[in-house]
Amino acid sequence: MEKSKRKHRHGIYRLYAPIYDRFMAPSFADGHSKMYTPLNLEPGNYVLEVGVGTGVSLKHYPAFVKVEAIDYSEPMLVKARKRIEKDEVEADINIQQMDAHNLEFKDNQFDHSVVAHSLSVVADPDVVLMEMKRVTKSQGLIVIVNHYKEKKGIISGAWNPLRKRLGLGKHVDFKELIEECGLELISEERVNRIDTYSRMLVCQVP
Repeated sequence: MEKSKRKHRHGIYRLYAPIYDRFMAPSFADGHSKMYTPLNLEPGNYVLEVGVGTGVSLKHYPAFVKVEAIDYSEPMLVKARKRIEKDEVEADINIQQMDAHNLEFKDNQFDHSVVAHSLSVVADPDVVLMEMKRVTKSQGLIVIVNHYKEKKGIISGAWNPLRKRLGLGKHVDFKELIEECGLELISEERVNRIDTYSRMLVCQVP
């Protein structure tokens, strides 16, 4: 699969960064608190987190793992770095500005990878997921947390173009995407008590 020549619409996140933690992050909190559980993390595990944003998820990592956390929006990462400076996280976290379509990591570098509420906002979800697959070890897990409906309704179809322009994501059939990328879907569950469409999909690298 060719690497993407497009980057997702990230400029809008310069505006979102100051308000993200207060107005957006709370609706994602359930998924952030649960998405590491399926990994059954062990001491020394090396994890990639794509689309870390302001780093609200980082506090949930145990102290005994090492994490590479990336995002394309530097304004969002400024807030993530401040969390580490304030000792709000326990794990060994390295934060980098990076395009998820072209991950600057070696093949099979990570034990597991996670992506929360980001795969639907990138330009090419298939390219990003294939990159995550490339850098994750065989039998490692990739956890996807996102708002997800298998079928795009009439209303959501009309709303989709505006959502994309606002950087809020587009409709992605994640099950189809997982299959197309050659990953095995091993579990799916609802992760938000209020939002019935917020799902966690766990897949395994062959």
